[in-house]
Amino acid sequence: MWIYLLRHGIAEDPRPGLVDDDRALTDEGRARLRAASRAWSLLVHPPELVITSPLRRARETAEIFRNTFDVEAPLRVEEAVVPGAGPARVVTLLESEMLSRTGSVAVVGHEPNIGYVLGALLTGQLRVHVSLDRGALVGLQSEGTTSLITGLRFVLSQQDAAKIT
Repeated sequence: MWIYLLRHGIAEDPRPGLVDDDRALTDEGRARLRAASRAWSLLVHPPELVITSPLRRARETAEIFRNTFDVEAPLRVEEAVVPGAGPARVVTLLESEMLSRTGSVAVVGHEPNIGYVLGALLTGQLRVHVSLDRGALVGLQSEGTTSLITGLRFVLSQQDAAKIT
């Protein structure tokens, strides 16, 4: 199974009166993600499912990612992907998809959670963190059909992705 981990793009800064869950992508954040999406369309196997955090900036990023491909994958909002959730919850979701024989899944989330998910998928350890920059996309492929230990296939910053096309 292919697994893609994507950290949300540049979002509004926190400010009084703005609930963190409602922070949107900035115009620059949307533009950078769209520029990166041209490379994503060349490098990524279209996901069969996109799982996203319910926070606005992640949902907006997930929509841009999902709209990159000709076939629009279902979008599933999951509390397991919020910033403070433990990586085990996302790993459990991914294990379920693997057992269902899903061929490719994208997860759109936040630091530090998405970095802990990446560490868990690479090492099998839930306490290993690999930091991801905003808008970075990581491609992983499971080594078999019964284990979620994955091999790293690529790491692509949104800046480098924009240079590819």
